[in-house]
Amino acid sequence: MGLSIVKPFKITTPRLLVTLGISAAIMMLQMCVPPPAAEEEEEPALTEEELKRGERECLRALSNAWQYYLNREFESSVRNYLKMVNLGCGEENAEEVYVYFGRAYIELSNLDSAIWAFKQGLRYLPEDKNLLENIAYALGRQGNIDEQIYYYERYLEVNPTNVEIFATLTDLLRQAERYDDLIITLQRWLEVEPNNPRVQTDIIDAYEKAGKDPLTFMRQRWEDNPSNAQWGIDYAALLVENLDYAQAYRVLEGVIQRTPTARGAYELLASAALDEGDIDRAISALERLFGLNRTDEKPALELARAYLRKGEFPRALEWAETALKVSTNGGEALYARAEVLYTAADDCVSGHESGVQNFQDKLVFQMAYEDYRSAVDKGYRRARDRADFLEKNLIPSKGDWFLQPANLRVFKPEGDCYNNWITRTVRRP
Repeated sequence: MGLSIVKPFKITTPRLLVTLGISAAIMMLQMCVPPPAAEEEEEPALTEEELKRGERECLRALSNAWQYYLNREFESSVRNYLKMVNLGCGEENAEEVYVYFGRAYIELSNLDSAIWAFKQGLRYLPEDKNLLENIAYALGRQGNIDEQIYYYERYLEVNPTNVEIFATLTDLLRQAERYDDLIITLQRWLEVEPNNPRVQTDIIDAYEKAGKDPLTFMRQRWEDNPSNAQWGIDYAALLVENLDYAQAYRVLEGVIQRTPTARGAYELLASAALDEGDIDRAISALERLFGLNRTDEKPALELARAYLRKGEFPRALEWAETALKVSTNGGEALYARAEVLYTAADDCVSGHESGVQNFQDKLVFQMAYEDYRSAVDKGYRRARDRADFLEKNLIPSKGDWFLQPANLRVFKPEGDCYNNWITRTVRRP
């Protein structure tokens, strides 16, 4: 339960029973039943000797209770804690008594008495975190969810940043189908951990199960604090999920205007635009994202793919080359460059009247093949099938090389499809 164990030490002057010589049977009571509340009676004044004797009795009982607890002799521990209560020592030493008093009862599987002990302690220490956590645990063992929720809520009033208790409480509220309370608790948790993805997902789910629109909450939260970039991104993500791209774009551009370094806003803007087919908007977002960190391979790769979707092969090749320059491994960047070359050559072939590739096309396919093979060598296995296909079907054959001038060793693709943007060459094998 994560208790902070403090060994009892100091005993303050207790309210002693009038007669310390009460029989042991009465002091010990029955192990499993809390002592009945005594009627209020005016107590006669105690002599100094009686007070000192009472202090010694309390000290001895507390020390014994603690030692028995440590030795896992829980019945004996309970007897000594009960003795302290009956001697009137409990209130002034509540911090040392009631947590372990209740825990000893739990070890004896006596949950009713454990809960009684914890409640007694909370009468004196209403904000004690150990008592609140332990009584909630004991109530959970009994299956008393409503009371368990009550004490966890009290715990969070004392310690409003304990994420473990937030997690436990939200699970209980969900189990009890108390979705309005769950929403309130998740909102409080989100204030503690605003970037916790579980909480963000759970609060949307809670709104839906409560029959409420989560967009209302997400919008209001961001509009109340537009400088919080993450909240704007979260709101936009939900808009995208609901296919409201236009509003999502407005929100994300608003986030970027206030926080130009919010990478998540650019990433979501580009992703949403690509999904919707707005390639130009995606390219704009990705170019700005790359500008934040010109050593980041990911946006460069996405830009190569975006320009490839537009059929702008020279620009796609430029970004694939950029990705290759900043890449740490190179496998994916080589694959991206190969895709540009392969798609460009395939597009050129489709423009021929014959629909058949010529030697110039085959040179570009050869370049793509070389990049695919290099990508495989660097561990990017996805390129293997492409490389095998090109090797069998599209790269220059021995016959193709035989037909070329014998004095030429290096070849550069020529023709309207490739002039001015492919400067790479292929060596005769």
